[in-house]
Amino acid sequence: MTGGHLEHAQQPADQRAVLEERLGGLYHLLRRLEGLQEQKDSVYQRHAHLYRPYKTKWRAKHYWLWALLLSVGLGPVFGLAMVVAGNNSGGGMTPLLLALVASGILVGVRNSRLPEMNAQIEQYNQETSKKIVEMAGPEVTPIESQLQQARQEFNSRYLGWFPEKYLSSVDVGECWQIVHDHRASTVQEAVNRYLTDQHEQYLRDAANAQLAEQQRATRVAQTNGIINAAMQAATIGAIQAQGAATRAAMNAPRTIRIERR
Repeated sequence: MTGGHLEHAQQPADQRAVLEERLGGLYHLLRRLEGLQEQKDSVYQRHAHLYRPYKTKWRAKHYWLWALLLSVGLGPVFGLAMVVAGNNSGGGMTPLLLALVASGILVGVRNSRLPEMNAQIEQYNQETSKKIVEMAGPEVTPIESQLQQARQEFNSRYLGWFPEKYLSSVDVGECWQIVHDHRASTVQEAVNRYLTDQHEQYLRDAANAQLAEQQRATRVAQTNGIINAAMQAATIGAIQAQGAATRAAMNAPRTIRIERR
């Protein structure tokens, strides 16, 4: 091999090695960014219980619950009122009807106030968010400082180099593995190979799922066949036993008694 050919052969290998090293650096940087962000989120998450949840619309289950509670509560009161008034006729359904009407009014009024209640909760949560930022500040500040350093490193070394659509530690790690396995020597080749692998894996998973379903159906059919065969054998056995018993009864010797007069 001439010197020119040797140099030409070494260039793709060198290019691949440089790409592998750079992808490895990007992977570790992304892992650091993701880890720091998780730490920051966990600090704020510890204070999440201070927020008030937003109200949701009352629906049929709330209506019937209030109807039940009101009917139970109004029944004794209404009955006592009837006794005091000396009127014991026709009052059986009145507490229930009153509870149904009152429940409808209660649910309707409450739902009409829902925007107002949620607006108050929103204002409260905004104020709470400011308090949480102050409380979490001592823990978040050093984490944010490390995040800022990692962002600056990314901007100076990798900004615009790797497709933003696949800019995660998982995707970059898969591309690094492809380059490491000598299946690509450029970023675009690695990304294309990664997408092809994903599609092929999807097809394999779909085929495996279909095969598993077919195997399950086969097992069910086999089991049903065994059960049906056993039931059929039991039925045939019972018929044969009944037939044998009938034949035995017919063939048994009979004693005929003749009465003399």
